[in-house]
Amino acid sequence: MNGHLKRNEYIIENVAYLVDTVLNQASVEGMFKMLAQRIPAIFSETEDVSAKIAWLDKMYESFPCIEPGIVLVSDIVINGKNKGFIEIKITDKSIENNHNYLICDYEKRLHFLSRMFSSSFEKRMEIDDLNSLLKRMRGYCNKLEDYIFVVDPNGNILDFNTRFEICTGYTAEELCQMNINDLMPQCSDTLVEAPMFKDADIKGCSIFEFDHRCKNGDIIPMSITCKPLEGSSEKAFICVAKDVSEVKKTRLELQGYENKYSTIVEKGNDGIIIVQDGNVRFANPKIFEITGFTLEDVIDKSYLKLISPHERNKFLEYINQCDTNAADQMILHVSLMTKDNNEIPVEINGSLIDYENRKAELLIIRDISERKHNEELLEKERDRLMNYLDVAGSIIGIVGRDLNIIFVNKKGAEVLGYTKEEIIGKNWFDDFLPESVREMTKAAFIKVLDNEVDPPQYFENLILTKSGEERLIFWHDVPIEDENGKRFAVISSGEDITESRKIEARLVESEKKLKTIFDHVDDQIYIYRPYGKFIDVNRAVTSSTGYTKKEILEMSPKEMARPELRPLIDGYTERIIKERTVIYEMYNVCKDNSLLPLEFNSKLIDYNGEQAILAVARDITERKKGEEKLKRYAGELKHSNELKDLFTDIIRHDLLTPASVVKGYTEELIFAIEDKQLLKLAEKVRENNDRLIELLETATKLAKLQKEDDIDFENTDIVLILHMLVESFKTQLENKEHEINIIGEGPYYSVVNPVIEEVFANLLSNAIKYSPQKSRIEIAFSDEGDMWKISVTDIGTGISNEDKPFLFNRFHRADKKGIKGTGLGLAIVKRIIELHGGEYGVKDNPAGQGSVFWVTVRKA
Repeated sequence: MNGHLKRNEYIIENVAYLVDTVLNQASVEGMFKMLAQRIPAIFSETEDVSAKIAWLDKMYESFPCIEPGIVLVSDIVINGKNKGFIEIKITDKSIENNHNYLICDYEKRLHFLSRMFSSSFEKRMEIDDLNSLLKRMRGYCNKLEDYIFVVDPNGNILDFNTRFEICTGYTAEELCQMNINDLMPQCSDTLVEAPMFKDADIKGCSIFEFDHRCKNGDIIPMSITCKPLEGSSEKAFICVAKDVSEVKKTRLELQGYENKYSTIVEKGNDGIIIVQDGNVRFANPKIFEITGFTLEDVIDKSYLKLISPHERNKFLEYINQCDTNAADQMILHVSLMTKDNNEIPVEINGSLIDYENRKAELLIIRDISERKHNEELLEKERDRLMNYLDVAGSIIGIVGRDLNIIFVNKKGAEVLGYTKEEIIGKNWFDDFLPESVREMTKAAFIKVLDNEVDPPQYFENLILTKSGEERLIFWHDVPIEDENGKRFAVISSGEDITESRKIEARLVESEKKLKTIFDHVDDQIYIYRPYGKFIDVNRAVTSSTGYTKKEILEMSPKEMARPELRPLIDGYTERIIKERTVIYEMYNVCKDNSLLPLEFNSKLIDYNGEQAILAVARDITERKKGEEKLKRYAGELKHSNELKDLFTDIIRHDLLTPASVVKGYTEELIFAIEDKQLLKLAEKVRENNDRLIELLETATKLAKLQKEDDIDFENTDIVLILHMLVESFKTQLENKEHEINIIGEGPYYSVVNPVIEEVFANLLSNAIKYSPQKSRIEIAFSDEGDMWKISVTDIGTGISNEDKPFLFNRFHRADKKGIKGTGLGLAIVKRIIELHGGEYGVKDNPAGQGSVFWVTVRKA
């Protein structure tokens, strides 16, 4: 019998030790893993025992049992709810003898283990919840500006916030061993009878001022509000202290030093009056500024004239307290009357002084109108923040058991894109969740309401907005229970993390791209500290110089530069720091001692929180060779330009003049000739002479454009230019019965020179010329980013693919039998558009017949 009892005691001790050890694990998963591994040791009489533990949706097992014969199970019950089970398996061999007795004994051991573990784990969860709440509350307390401490009736310090600990200079361990009398020795010799605690106990609150002694010897005057601490098992007091050093210092300075500080009194921001025998004996200028009264209105007049009638009794009482020094450290808030009978809120600090060898009241008056306004704003803001903290979420909603929305806040409505009225009463899952997650989320929600599971602390889920957009929300759900503990709704708070997730993805992708660009760009990139060594370089640097990256990072720009140019490096660095961006040329020495000419574009940047220089270097070896060639070509080019200018002058002066004379005489001959054969010849001469004049004028325009290096640009609406051109082509359009359709009313402001009119004139002239009788010509505009695209579409015979690449070259014309032209019109279009930084081209008309000529010009 005694052996049986001893064995039971041994088992109980083992179970207790096991539960204690398991509960000391940091994580729940670690607890159950250890429990599963240690359970077989409880059943020491057997050789083959395995254990399995189910907790929520997870399984934890020990080593497998070979050919199990008996399976015993015991539930894990937390707060009256079945959360899982413990299962053991025992081989038949292990229980051959005393079969029934051993099974009964094992069942008792297993049930004892599960009950003991359930009870202990339940307590651990409660303690964890309380610790979490305590941690949050202490965090709020530590963020307050005030000094907060808790003491027992004997003055022993029980607790305090971080501000109090910092103020005293003592460590938390030291403070916990101290008495408040150690910090405020004038508090009381007998703390039980201390007025601060006694008044707080009787009146519910007391306010006193004490000198607070810090560890380093500093003395800080404190105003302390003391209240009994409710809800504590033992009597204690909570004290909130404020540093009143500045207030006390101001009051002491004002008392007894009014002569020394008369300038401050006269010009200070606060109003000051001295009251004696109920009349005002002195007032500084600020009083007159605040009230609008004059000196004669106030001096030797009753001070009550300045106080609002409904607050005069309160003010009289305050003055009486000043006379007995009872108002020391007390601030009065009243309304001051102005000359035009308005009321201004003021703050009055009063004290008793000697004035002309007699007692008087010194009143310092501060206009707090703006402060009052700010306090009201702060109060509203505080209320708003408190409401926010109460729910702890930007998007707030409540969904009931019928799956309909009971409440949604403004933020929630904004994210969903509906008004509150449109949301409340609707089914949350059917109306506001995407179909992809609807059924799964609804099923999980019903399980929470049925108390089958608790909601996860935090989770992400999609919602569907009014516009059909899916948004990703980070949710926190809390079930709401009635007085019987039955869940009837869930309150959810959430943050819209859609954009942040997109940004995170873009940042990761951007970082990869930038790294790829950095390593694969052809230009050499150096990052170095001003006057210091290199921080980073790209692959182009190592491949061009022959050094490894490790070798370069041990060097500075000076060490890499050509020796005779090294003194220039510090000068360039100084310029970069001053001007932010500098471009300069430098020769670097490669590992094989060859010289590498580089052009550096360097700028000052912030790199990982420190100042650095980013230098992008380009190999200019070929450019240096090219510069020598350019010098040789410059003279030849100058000579060629002179010859071209001479030829242009010959065209303009020596060829156009005789051609114009021929034109005049030919027209006179046509009027004079009666013979039809001769008339036909004369008209042929005029026709070819007109073509010659057109060719000469066009060639002159093209030559002028070829040598135009600096033309002026202005902001112009190109729609107006096209409308004027259409009007100028009115005769040609009527002769061929063409219809012009301009698509787009504009305005389309562009940066152009007036010569741009030649472009549109050429394109429109060609469209009229090459389109059959009674055709429709369309002019359209389209937006191409920072450019406008203008297209002229005709339904002529079109352009062959062979002619398109050469169409804008001089003297090249597509085969258009019977239609005359110089072959220079589109060359002029090409040159003008190039001068404007635009593009040009031709394509087939999508309608199936004709061509579309297009050009682009920069937007204004």
